[in-house]
Amino acid sequence: MEIEAILFDLGNVIVDLEMNHCVGTMASRCPLAREQFEAILWDTGWIRRYERGELSTRDFHAFLCREAGLRMDYEDFHRCWSEVFASELIVPERLLARLRDGYPLVLISNTNEAHAEHIRRNYRVFDFFEHRILSYEVGSLKPDRKIFECAIRAAGRRPESLLFIDDRAENIAAGRELGMCTHLFESLTGLERALQKSGVEVGDLAHFDTDSL
Repeated sequence: MEIEAILFDLGNVIVDLEMNHCVGTMASRCPLAREQFEAILWDTGWIRRYERGELSTRDFHAFLCREAGLRMDYEDFHRCWSEVFASELIVPERLLARLRDGYPLVLISNTNEAHAEHIRRNYRVFDFFEHRILSYEVGSLKPDRKIFECAIRAAGRRPESLLFIDDRAENIAAGRELGMCTHLFESLTGLERALQKSGVEVGDLAHFDTDSL
């Protein structure tokens, strides 16, 4: 079936996440070994609640102060936690603009309020998407069914006419179970091949760079 809309993940697909420096900075501001700090930071119960919008960034900061002994005020934490994105996009703006000219684009991302606001302030990424399905706004995380259903409704097309692009195998499997065409993102050149295989014509990606439009 012909592709009628394209769904993109955000982190590690369009924008590269560089968590190491951020995590190291925070770990240096608490009495625990880094491994112990990371176990608390990435505790699935808390991080999932945060990215489902059940906790605010202030709540998450208070949790880390309480459980990990983080010695960092809220403003410093917010700044450190927000600045985890590389300056250069993985998928360049020119490609997003070309795709937007031919297809509705839907962003579907597991994220939190601090990261989403940083993206809004510092990148043009959101401007290329007709709809933005963000986990903390819809109360659901990939690979859960609810967030995909929100994205499918936003696209307004049948699942089999949607191309879903994500870097995590479990999310790709969930999208495929709902009938979508899928691509496991590993590189820009791999994405080019997947788009062409799906009948999405974008020309030669060698001409797409990260210069402003």
